[in-house]
Amino acid sequence: MSDRQIFLAGYILFPSNHYVGAWRHPYSERDFNDRALFEDVARTLERAKFDMAFIPETLAYKPDFARYGLSNGIKHEPTQLAAVIAGATRHLGIGVTLSASYNAPYHLARTLGSLDQFSGGRVAWNIIMSRGAATQANFPFVEELEREELYDRGDEVVEATVALWESWAADALVADQDSGLFVDTDKVTTPDYRGKYVQVRGPLSLPPSPQGKPVLIQAGDSPRGRRFGAKWAELIFAIENNEADLRAKRQDLRRLAAAAGRDPDSVKLIAAVQPIVGETTEIARARQRFLATLVDTEAAIAFLSQFVRTDLTGLAPDLRFTDAVAQRATDEAAGVRLLDNLTALARGNGETLDTALSLGAVARHFGASEFTPQIVGTGVEVADQLAHLFEAEAVDGYVLSPTHFPGAFDDVARAVVPELRRRGLFRTEYADTTLRGNLAGRPYAHGRP
Repeated sequence: MSDRQIFLAGYILFPSNHYVGAWRHPYSERDFNDRALFEDVARTLERAKFDMAFIPETLAYKPDFARYGLSNGIKHEPTQLAAVIAGATRHLGIGVTLSASYNAPYHLARTLGSLDQFSGGRVAWNIIMSRGAATQANFPFVEELEREELYDRGDEVVEATVALWESWAADALVADQDSGLFVDTDKVTTPDYRGKYVQVRGPLSLPPSPQGKPVLIQAGDSPRGRRFGAKWAELIFAIENNEADLRAKRQDLRRLAAAAGRDPDSVKLIAAVQPIVGETTEIARARQRFLATLVDTEAAIAFLSQFVRTDLTGLAPDLRFTDAVAQRATDEAAGVRLLDNLTALARGNGETLDTALSLGAVARHFGASEFTPQIVGTGVEVADQLAHLFEAEAVDGYVLSPTHFPGAFDDVARAVVPELRRRGLFRTEYADTTLRGNLAGRPYAHGRP
């Protein structure tokens, strides 16, 4: 078996995700307040030996997203959903997205630390930098910062949170009934962190989990975001996914990690993909075509508007796309950048986006996957494509974005995972009970890098 193993996570985003029609699929569940639904999803992922259930987050209500059932149209608090998943599983990791912009380090350390304890050391923190008018309106007491400075504050938030997690030595909790000593307080330190943006004294009110502290995840792709991820993260989430760009990003992150004094092998790049599996190639392609019929045009325009940060809603869907951009972009240069970025994103994914098409046509094309690669074919063919990117060292693993929820995970678990195992690229059993131990492929030992 290869020493290097593919990382697999399931993207737990509803009512839809990168595909705007997910909740309309005839095989999709639609009661997203049903605890049992998420327990079943978690058990499916764990039965297939996935590394993680990955839970995203948003902090603002978006009327169009709610109206059309777009991604984050409704949203449970991530740690509550994580607790449901943790209770239904014993080995599956749980990636929890929480904002470093609107959460204090002590709250982050205590909330995630408790969840990490109760899950037996299976939690990861996906660190995001939230901003925008709608979000800021919900947190008016937090200073709004520009993106570069937001990452500067983020560095302090993570540094302070990690210091709180590390304020207890592994053996500080004694619980010796004979001596009457419960905690050796000499082994509990006070971080007393004082930064430009963040101050927290500590120490934390609970000892470390079996994996020491939660695994860190990040997804920023600006130059500053990459430096942030390379400094802190063990997993980097990527959505832009063609082989050349993925390989270049992975190499850049490894270079930045080394420059930050870290082992490049400690940073894994995990890419979003949208698998569409069929019993035959023809069936898989037919399913891909069917998925396109569930993309509502108005919903797709709302979804595209959010992505390009230009409100295109209310325009006639048959309006030429370039004319729609010209009408709504804040200035001509912004319109040109919008078109160039959207076209380049499609081209990088091996697609052609004809901006002379109508607004509705472009939006429907985008809404089918958000240009997330659709990996289409039989179980063997999907495994071929996943194995290729992995063996070419363009990625270290994948976050699967389901076309129907939760059945798409079953499709991969039954048809694709066995093929990856046959090639020695995916585990047959978990190596450890902790997430960090499974990432390393061996049991976790406190204090080991």
